[in-house]
Amino acid sequence: MKLRWNVLGVVLLGLGLVGCGATVGDACTTDADCGDKGLCINNQEYTPGGYCSQSCVPGKDETCPTGSSCVSQGYAGDVSACFLKCSSNDDCRTGYRCSGGFKGNPNSVCVATN
Repeated sequence: MKLRWNVLGVVLLGLGLVGCGATVGDACTTDADCGDKGLCINNQEYTPGGYCSQSCVPGKDETCPTGSSCVSQGYAGDVSACFLKCSSNDDCRTGYRCSGGFKGNPNSVCVATN
């Protein structure tokens, strides 16, 4: 019985470590700050301080990590990017607000307060 609990503890610890690291909306300075699939959006207008994201397919939020939405041209004119979904400003990091309709996205996402 004790062995089972030890194995379960190791499995849960391993799962917890997999979930660690940068998530969509975290601050960044380079793509490396955002993990293997991540990219760092550094746009002073709507992502000051950097914004961890990843490329995605517009209109298909399932191509983004859970809790984020694919914004058409969110990274550049030809690259869409995942932005953190929100329901209030409290869901966003300091300096960001919950904004509906950003770049035509139907969901509210966290963007700069500018």
